[in-house]
Amino acid sequence: MKKHYRSDKSCLNCGTTVPDKFCPNCGQENLELHEDFLHVAIHSVGHYFHFESKFFNSIVPLFTRPGYLTKEYFAGKRASHLNPISMYIFISILFFFLFTANSNMGKKDIIEEKTAAEATKITEATKQDLTKLRKAVEKKAITGEVSDKAATYTYTILDNAEAALDTGTNDHNDAIIFTNPVGKKGALVEKYDPEQQELVLASAEESAVLHSLEVKAREVADDDLKGQLFINKLVSHLPKIMFILLPLFALILKLVNYRSKTKYYVEHLIYSIHVHSFLFLFVSILILISWILPGTADWLQFIGVVVSLWYIYRSMRNIYQSSRWRTIYKFFVLFLSYGVLLVVSGLIVVVVTLYTV
Repeated sequence: MKKHYRSDKSCLNCGTTVPDKFCPNCGQENLELHEDFLHVAIHSVGHYFHFESKFFNSIVPLFTRPGYLTKEYFAGKRASHLNPISMYIFISILFFFLFTANSNMGKKDIIEEKTAAEATKITEATKQDLTKLRKAVEKKAITGEVSDKAATYTYTILDNAEAALDTGTNDHNDAIIFTNPVGKKGALVEKYDPEQQELVLASAEESAVLHSLEVKAREVADDDLKGQLFINKLVSHLPKIMFILLPLFALILKLVNYRSKTKYYVEHLIYSIHVHSFLFLFVSILILISWILPGTADWLQFIGVVVSLWYIYRSMRNIYQSSRWRTIYKFFVLFLSYGVLLVVSGLIVVVVTLYTV
């Protein structure tokens, strides 16, 4: 839509004479103030998202010409393209939104299934404990360690507890756990629970931190639904890790290419921003495709890995102008170094996620 410019050539912002469309002093566009709503809306949206020629001049070469935007930026041709940081922020917001939405899909169903499964699991586990208690009391009654009166009292509690479980109530569960009908030979539950004994022995041998991690990991590993929730929550943290590691990616590039003409850290940082912008936008497109074509998830993951590796290699060769084998060597050094950082940061996030599931 055509813009309406003011006939008055004085800038409304700083008062400088405007020879054409933009003020030469402050850069403000000399637009007519009294425009209809449609003009204002389109201009505001287009200005905020750079949805003009800059957008297409940046997104198209970002996909089709690896390293081109970085070379253009440092060649001084910056007005024709989106600012790297602005583009990265916009794309990363889109990516984080889609990535989190994708990882949380089906989470409600998982929680509902988890609630039902846990109720069934508790019921079955309690019945097994009741059976163990009954056998223990019978053994004590036979050997004379428990009187017939105490044994009968215990049987009554166990029968009432089983009836409560069958009717879906848990009114008598506390009586089973805390009642000690056998007098001096009490604590049958503690004595006849080998898993509890193993945990006590383990806590005596291991440090508190390692023992706590082991318990948390075992809980997640033994519960399929909790394990799925753990994976979903872990996946939701991955975009944040990549966002934090971007400056470190640039630092590794600087160390790997210390002999190249690209000497300043900011040059490597701009290149890293362009690479991550491509990766985020490319993965966002794959996520959208996976929603439209659910059966193609495995193939999309494979395509995503192959294209991402090729893009980084191709852009490195275009930016740093190294030979093919030299670029491959730098690529593997970059890949291994960055991989170590991802593993370390990933372990930290895994530990944090274990305690928040």
